[in-house]
Amino acid sequence: MSRGDKRWIITGSLVALTGLGIFALRHRSQTRRLAAHEEAAAARFRGLASGPLGPSGSSNGAETRSPDELKRDVDGDMSRWRTAVVVKDAETVVALDLTFRQLPDLYTDALAKSAETEANERVRAFSTRVLGKLKRPDQEPLYERLLTDKSVYVRQNAAWALGELGAAGDGRVAAEHAVAELRHVRARDPANEVRLAAKDALNKLE
Repeated sequence: MSRGDKRWIITGSLVALTGLGIFALRHRSQTRRLAAHEEAAAARFRGLASGPLGPSGSSNGAETRSPDELKRDVDGDMSRWRTAVVVKDAETVVALDLTFRQLPDLYTDALAKSAETEANERVRAFSTRVLGKLKRPDQEPLYERLLTDKSVYVRQNAAWALGELGAAGDGRVAAEHAVAELRHVRARDPANEVRLAAKDALNKLE
């Protein structure tokens, strides 16, 4: 092998090793950036899903805000809620669901309005479900009205919510007023899912 051939092989090997080194550095850098991004996303999710949130995701208590500020924040959160449900943004839905349950007195009226008047049936159904988790006896008349909603999912969640009142102490008295309606739904509703939800609710109340 001539000296020129050896020099060519050595030069080629150095170029190849340099290229591999650059590739390894780039790969390591990309891996670190990806890991950092995933960790940040996980941290955001943990904060949204389990942290004590106030209006608009704030950790400040509602008692520190004026009535106008609270209304603005509630309106903002309900707008975020609607958008998240429509686009199926599960992370935001989970976060706001937790917020609603942590501050029921602040959000109940807005959720009730959403459950009854929102144009999108998915949003009405989700709002009805969240209200049901609050187990508030004063919402029993709303659930009765929602048993006739045109959406299967709203009717199903309304029946379920009435059953939830049966385990809420004073809520059982309120829910018993709806027994006749639930019996009618169990017998007549065209959707099997709704009939089953009414049957389950009646089992909790009767």
